[in-house]
Amino acid sequence: MGGFRIVLTPWRYKYILEGGSKDCFFCEYAKRPELDQDHLVFYRGKYSFGVLNRYPYMWGHVMVAPYRHVADLEQLSDEELAGLLKEAYAVRKAVVKVVGCGEVLMGANIGRAAGAGVESHLHIHIIPTCKEIDPNTPAETLELMLKRYRDELARLWS
Repeated sequence: MGGFRIVLTPWRYKYILEGGSKDCFFCEYAKRPELDQDHLVFYRGKYSFGVLNRYPYMWGHVMVAPYRHVADLEQLSDEELAGLLKEAYAVRKAVVKVVGCGEVLMGANIGRAAGAGVESHLHIHIIPTCKEIDPNTPAETLELMLKRYRDELARLWS
């Protein structure tokens, strides 16, 4: 088993310094499908939607969130929980196909101590671990790359 590796992500500094979103951007994104392209939403299922992480740790980092604003898995009904997990796994398969690697971290940070940036709205991270982003990538270039990636993922469901 390998050791830890350090991943430089200078584009995350703005997010970290600002302390993240004051409002729940997941709720805003959930109710505004007409803005999916701007919000980097690439998937809408029955129970959840998929959105690219605008400040990714690794290339291909996405999040899957339930439409309903809940902080923990136990607050979902059995149907919602099963639906969320099934849809998150479908998104994982799409990410693997587009990114081209099967090495993926998948999990939910429940609460601030666990590292949740948005602790009030449950979301599942899907992070391919095979392709680092060059830390010298300008923010504008990263934003264009993310929009192209969003479009590639969205095409899988059109």
